[in-house]
Amino acid sequence: MSDEDAEKLFLQEKPTRALLFIGSTGKTYASVISKEIDSTFAHTTRILSKMEQSRLIKFSFEGRIKFVELTEYGKEVEKALQEFRNTIAKESQLEEKGAEEKEAAVKGGEGEGTVDKEPGECEEETASVTAKELDPLSAEILEKVRNLRNKIESIYREAVEKRQSKEMVSRKLGPNSRDIKKLYNQIEKAETPVDETVISALEETEKLLESYLKSSKPEGM
Repeated sequence: MSDEDAEKLFLQEKPTRALLFIGSTGKTYASVISKEIDSTFAHTTRILSKMEQSRLIKFSFEGRIKFVELTEYGKEVEKALQEFRNTIAKESQLEEKGAEEKEAAVKGGEGEGTVDKEPGECEEETASVTAKELDPLSAEILEKVRNLRNKIESIYREAVEKRQSKEMVSRKLGPNSRDIKKLYNQIEKAETPVDETVISALEETEKLLESYLKSSKPEGM
């Protein structure tokens, strides 16, 4: 993995949280990291694989248990990330203090000279900014994820409206699991790291599908 790829990796939330957690525990394993960073096990193992490629972590076995710990280089990166996080925290506190002072200064004149926006306008602007910030590959995959989610929701909504059997719903929803796996494979094989926003959207879609499939299973299964 190039230095540029490593930089992109650790500008994302979950890889950073994973590295800091490994550093704080000294030695741990993937399932524990997965719970700590609130990620699927599959995504966690992909993060760890990229970290190993960057020589940030190393694996070892004790019996049948596969442990992960930081390398010396990983410890240096962890220290830098800790310092970076502390700097950001201090800056955030200053910004909050400044915002409070500004709010106090304009209190009493609320509403003067302001222009109200139509409902949903702020959300549309946020979505637009997010789309512009994504690289072409991330934007492409995100579009696929959104289309897949819409498809899953549509199938389930139609099933509920038509009161279809649980077996029928399960058969219709089942094939979407393969589509989700294909998207995970595309992300894993990408030459550059895919944006964390896209991965989170895919994970949420996977959780949604699992909840629908679970609710559609016949009793006793």
